[in-house]
Amino acid sequence: MKTQPLRLLKHALFAAVAAVALPAAAVPYEVTGGDALLTFSDEAVSTLSLISVSVTPSGGASTVTEGRAFSFPITDGSISGDLLASVQTDPGSGVTLTKGSTAITLDDFRIDVATQTLFGDVTIGDETTQDSALYNITTLVEDASDPLNRTLNASGMFLTASAVATLGNALGVPEFLQGVVGEVDFGTLNSNVMAAPVPEPSTYLMLGVGLAGIAALKRRRKGPTVHHGTAQPAAA
Repeated sequence: MKTQPLRLLKHALFAAVAAVALPAAAVPYEVTGGDALLTFSDEAVSTLSLISVSVTPSGGASTVTEGRAFSFPITDGSISGDLLASVQTDPGSGVTLTKGSTAITLDDFRIDVATQTLFGDVTIGDETTQDSALYNITTLVEDASDPLNRTLNASGMFLTASAVATLGNALGVPEFLQGVVGEVDFGTLNSNVMAAPVPEPSTYLMLGVGLAGIAALKRRRKGPTVHHGTAQPAAA
């Protein structure tokens, strides 16, 4: 007949197995990778041409369409509940704006879903300003029908007032033209985000209890180890 402790041990093991076998939807998710595509609108391309600014990829970014579309790896992000809260691109990937001898690099992009803002680092010469608000995003649409492969599409991207002033002054854009640049819809940023389920700590705890119980049960069934040998004669 099984003792009460053994029955409890068996129930703990079953609970641990059941917790591990829960479907992915029952546990939180984490961002594991992906890629983002920045595409400038016709209006943006025309405006950049008007102020004599060229755009090239920097770091780990790649050109999809010269002067218009650029791709960046996604390396991080966060998921709140079932939906994305933020998306982070590779810190070393971005674009460089060049006018004459002046070059400005924008990289380490982060989409904050709650505020619908695109943040990024701005490097002018040897000086870098981190996590600057670059674009206000008019529309953000997420498709999480496949929670492991999501999309987050941003459209209606307008430079923030601070970004217009910082970039405009550094590139020598006249103040009256800075106002025009601030009214330009710069295009879209479409992200393909890969995610993976994350088991909760309690799941690992229950599994550990179950495995420890199995080990204890095996030791108990084996019983104590008895060593047999030939008795040594007593010393004279």
